[in-house]
Amino acid sequence: MKEHVLVAAVHATPASIPPLRLALSDELPGVQLWNIIDDRLGPDADAAGGELSPQLRDRMLSLVRYGVTGGAHAVIIACSMYGEVRRVAQKLFTTPVFASDTDMMADIVRAAPRRVAVLASLEGAAADTTARLTEMLASEQQPGEVVPVFCAGAAEAANRGDLSALVTELGTGLESVGTAVDLVCIAQYSLSPAADELAAKTGLPVVAPTRAAARAIARRLEQS
Repeated sequence: MKEHVLVAAVHATPASIPPLRLALSDELPGVQLWNIIDDRLGPDADAAGGELSPQLRDRMLSLVRYGVTGGAHAVIIACSMYGEVRRVAQKLFTTPVFASDTDMMADIVRAAPRRVAVLASLEGAAADTTARLTEMLASEQQPGEVVPVFCAGAAEAANRGDLSALVTELGTGLESVGTAVDLVCIAQYSLSPAADELAAKTGLPVVAPTRAAARAIARRLEQS
């Protein structure tokens, strides 16, 4: 691995920076995180129902290119609704590019859950993650049900850095789908700090994308 590692992250909100920084520092001590923020990425994709227009794809690709040409050893797309841009980026750049939640979803598939609740602060993000996870489970011949849960007050709590309120908002959202859930998936980086406390509060396993992504980046860079 290179002695001084620079990882560029494209964010839709500043609230996703601290959880990614923490996860990366655990897996890659001494890593330098370069944060590139476009705070309209999430709202614009959400307004389109989570469907990316060519213009939105190009916008994200331009931000990824900015990280690559700026010398990053890896780039991560930290907004879940833009993960599909990774496929194009991998064809264009030799620098490894990671989607926010691909590795978390692989962990979920290995767990073979019967019913998964996907928690998100944007309706588009909840729908997008639910659709992609459902597709991934089906591709592995797993019949698990995936339920989207929009947590209305979660974004505000995350932006304030109010962990207690964030756990409460996510817990309230989870209550709306009942107790017949055997795994909880947090869809967005900005909500990831609540994972451990939400698991303790509900007694359910809770997975968050930041940790899985950081492990994947570390494994990839160890090979270089």
